[in-house]
Amino acid sequence: MPRGKIALVIALVALVLAAGCGKKQATAPADAGPTVVSTAKAATGLLDNRVVVSGKLEAVQTASIVSKVPGKVARVHVDVGDRVSAGQVLVTLENKDLADRVTQAQAAVAQAEAALAQAEAGLKSARSALENARDNFAVAEANYKRARELLAMGAIPQAVFESQYELPYKQAKQALEGTVPAQVEQAQAMVKVQQAALSSARAQLALARSSYEDSFIRAPFTGVVTARNVNPGEMASTMPVITMANIDRVVVKATVGEDHINQLKQGEKVQVKIGAVSAQPFTGVITSIAPAADPTTKAFPIKVEIDNPKHLLKPGMFAEVLLPSSGQKQLLVPREAVIKDGERDYVWVVKQGKVQRREIKAGESDGRYIAVISGLKAGEEVVTAGQESLQDGARVTVKN
Repeated sequence: MPRGKIALVIALVALVLAAGCGKKQATAPADAGPTVVSTAKAATGLLDNRVVVSGKLEAVQTASIVSKVPGKVARVHVDVGDRVSAGQVLVTLENKDLADRVTQAQAAVAQAEAALAQAEAGLKSARSALENARDNFAVAEANYKRARELLAMGAIPQAVFESQYELPYKQAKQALEGTVPAQVEQAQAMVKVQQAALSSARAQLALARSSYEDSFIRAPFTGVVTARNVNPGEMASTMPVITMANIDRVVVKATVGEDHINQLKQGEKVQVKIGAVSAQPFTGVITSIAPAADPTTKAFPIKVEIDNPKHLLKPGMFAEVLLPSSGQKQLLVPREAVIKDGERDYVWVVKQGKVQRREIKAGESDGRYIAVISGLKAGEEVVTAGQESLQDGARVTVKN
C-alpha cells in the first residue's frame, strides 16, 4: 500500500478513537450528592414489656336499698339514671298513723314535763319550809333558854314559862326533826318518780319518731339510681326498692400471677386501657392486693380504682390494666435502626456527616425499641430511615 494511503488510514483511526473517548466522557455519571436519612440517638431507658391483666369495670360502691319497715308505697321520688345525694329521700311510705303516734308521744312528754315541774316546785317549797323550821327552832331555843333562867330567878311564873317558852320550843324542835324533813323526803321521791316518767315518755317519743323516719327511705351515699323496683300503691317488704351505685370512681378487679405480684405496691399508679371510651389510657391506683392466691385460679386478686368525674366509664366495660415493668435500664435504639444480616445485627452510625456500618449485639425488644448489649454508646446517632443505599463512608444529610 502506498505510504500516503497508510498515513490516511492511521489518521482516520486516530480520529475515530478520539471521537469515541470524547463520547464516553460526556456520558459518565455525575456525583448524586449526600443521601438523605433520618436518625435517632441511642439512649438509656426501659423497654415497655409490661404485663397486661384484664377485668370489667365495677362501681366503687353499690347498694340494694330495703325498707326497714313494711308498708305501702305512697310516693317514689326518683327514677333510673337520677343522681342523688346522701340522705336524699328516695321513697316515702304511707305514714299517717306513724305521724299520729309522734303527736301522741309529744303530748305525753309535755304532760310528763309539767308533772316534773310541779314536783320540783313542791320540793323547793319543802326545802324552804325546812329552812324556816331551822330558823324558828333557833329563835324558840334561844327564848326557851332565857326563860329558864328567868324562871330560876323567880322572874316569871311556871305557867308562863310552860305556855310561852317551853311549848313553842318543843313544837319547833318536833317540826325540825320530824315533820318538815319527812315532807322534803316525800317531795324528793315525787321528783324522782316524775323524772322517770319523763324519761319513759321521751323514749316513747324517740321510738315513734324513729318509726316515722323509717317511712322515708333515704340514699345511703351520693350516687346514681340504677334500678327502681316499686311503684306507688305497692307494698315495700324485704325486696330492694331502689338500687344505686357510686360511679364517681370505678374499680377494676383482676388477678395477677405469682411471678409479678411482689412487684406491685398498694397506692401505686398504673395505666388502664378502656377501648370502648378512649384510645388513650386512664390512670388508676392499686387500692388492694390480696395476701393469698385464689384457690380456684391460683392467682392473686387486685383492685385498681379510677377517678370517673364525668361518668364516661360505665360498670361492665372491659378494661386492661398495664402493670409496671420491673426491668433495668438499658441502652435502647429504635427498632428501625437495627438491620439483620444473617445471624448478625448492625446499625449505621452517623459521624461528621458520614455513615459507618457498626456491628452490634442486640437484646430484647418491646416492638418499638431494641436493647443494645454491646457495640454502641449512649448519645451516638444511628440511621432509622434511608439505609437502603448506604455504603461505608458515604456522606449523608439528616432530616428528622
